[in-house]
Amino acid sequence: MEIVYIFTFFSFVGVVGILFYMVFEKAKADEKLDRLEHLESKVDSLQDYIYELEERVAQSRTPEQSEIKQKVIEMYNEGKDLMVIENALDVPRAKIEMILKFYKLQEDREIY
Repeated sequence: MEIVYIFTFFSFVGVVGILFYMVFEKAKADEKLDRLEHLESKVDSLQDYIYELEERVAQSRTPEQSEIKQKVIEMYNEGKDLMVIENALDVPRAKIEMILKFYKLQEDREIY
């Protein structure tokens, strides 16, 4: 009879232990889900911030870039050398070449 009580007691302890384990794992899963939702909201807000920042940067650079393009094209049409344009405007040579290539392409399209 004592053995039955001992087995009953240990099985009760086992069931209670399993219940505590299940509650503990549920709490951990809920905590992970809350952290995941928080991180997702942070990522969304960062994406919004980056989008707004890119828009501001694009708006602020557009007039400056168009002025540089115009000056490069004017100096090229005057017959100045690339090195002179590079030193006068403080613009990298690769950027000057890119601007001139697009300018030449547009001229070729206008001819046809």
